Amino acid sequence: MLYASRLSIVAVTLVALTFGATHAAVNYFGLTFPDTIAGTRIGPVTDFEETNPGLGYSVRYDKPGWIINVYIYDDRLGPIPGELDADVVKSQLEQARGDIVALQRSGSYTNVSFNRSYVLRDAAGKARFLCADYTFARKDMGNVDSFLCLTSWNGQFVKFRLTTGERASSAREAAAFVNAWRGVLWPK
Repeated sequence: MLYASRLSIVAVTLVALTFGATHAAVNYFGLTFPDTIAGTRIGPVTDFEETNPGLGYSVRYDKPGWIINVYIYDDRLGPIPGELDADVVKSQLEQARGDIVALQRSGSYTNVSFNRSYVLRDAAGKARFLCADYTFARKDMGNVDSFLCLTSWNGQFVKFRLTTGERASSAREAAAFVNAWRGVLWPK
């Protein structure tokens, strides 16, 4: 009986450690990904750079009901210019939009609908992020709102992908997360 109780305690502790695991801030290409930002906590990192140079890194941010990934990479096109109206930046946004359509073709997404494209600006009116919003269905989540934003920083692309179940507040929440990165990317 005592042995079974100890096993139960160990099992509960392992589950708590697994699901309560926290990750520390990381730095890639000079960008420090904070451990917390806009109500999210840093999660696992995926290193694409080691096996596919140019694809960089993906950092997951955890928030209940959301899938949030921030990518930093140069797609072997670097250094990436800092202006959002540069052809290479606009082309990269179109490529990312095409990736969403390709996921529909592969069957991962259904009913993909492009909603709008727009620019997020800082308080001075400077364009900081090129964005596009979608709705579609995912097998694992049902109908979702999905947000794609891209910027260039320090010779790299920085891309944001945020997806959550359909709801009225999702666009506001996604914009708040992306806008919080202004202080990280361009501190005053």
